[in-house]
Amino acid sequence: MITCTLDHLHLICEDLEEMVRFWRDGIGASFTEYRTFGGAKGAVLGLGGLHLYLRVPKEHEKGKLSAMPSLGYDHLGLWVDDLEAACSHLQTFGCRINSGPTDLADRRILFLAGPEGITLELMQRF
Repeated sequence: MITCTLDHLHLICEDLEEMVRFWRDGIGASFTEYRTFGGAKGAVLGLGGLHLYLRVPKEHEKGKLSAMPSLGYDHLGLWVDDLEAACSHLQTFGCRINSGPTDLADRRILFLAGPEGITLELMQRF
């Protein structure tokens, strides 16, 4: 058996500046730097020990990505201290509730539709 640790999440986005603003100001990620990924403009942010890589489509990807559902990506789960406050805050960034809140045995969850089709699951422990 091998041992793995989580390093990064890489998202392709149409509007790099808006996504940086959402993750930095909406979610609370720390901005690290702008850089390129394979020639495509991008940015690096940090979120709870996770590197978040954002980039615009590469030339050969343009026009193909919008026709595809988010293959390989379903949602990102985030623990929050106050589910209602976090939801309200993220709604100011254009997020809308997909489902919930739902009470489970040990937590309350809520799914949000974020910018450019990303889905976020907010979770609060009881």
